[in-house]
Amino acid sequence: MPPANWPSNIVFIKENIYSNQLTSEELANIGLTPAKAKTRPTPNGSPTNKLIKIKKISDPKHPANGQFGLFANQKLPAKSHVIDYVGYVHPDRESDPSSDYDISLDSALGIGIDAQRWGCEARMINDYRGINATNNVIFDNRMVGKELRIAVFVGPKDVNKGEELCINYGKGFWKGRAG
Repeated sequence: MPPANWPSNIVFIKENIYSNQLTSEELANIGLTPAKAKTRPTPNGSPTNKLIKIKKISDPKHPANGQFGLFANQKLPAKSHVIDYVGYVHPDRESDPSSDYDISLDSALGIGIDAQRWGCEARMINDYRGINATNNVIFDNRMVGKELRIAVFVGPKDVNKGEELCINYGKGFWKGRAG
């Protein structure tokens, strides 16, 4: 069962799914074997991340007014892990140029994670521009067992309960939407 306010057109997952176009070498580079790389989404049970919640934004001054954001459900200590960014892990050659939810797992390896159709609460994090002076969370790689993943971590300052989690989408994201 997905968390409250989850979009009905997105499959909620708690573990990555992997493209069948990833080679054995590409999978090995992120710590997996073909046998461990699930290629089908399997909706997971109820959400267990009590640190965060999805809320509809109803502030007319907010750049995502009428959409959703991710908020701290309790005080989040500086530099702590919040959630992994999960979705469809794919080689760059399979990227969907229309997706706003595709981020690089490792640019040198040419592998990304796209949460456009499958994902978790992390896909709800908005860019800080127009909301805060700067981002309060960051994406960073982490190892889970031997597997390379992207995770969301609190920045250098605590995030207070009720505060929206905001990230820096990066100049490349905004340049792609200019004009």
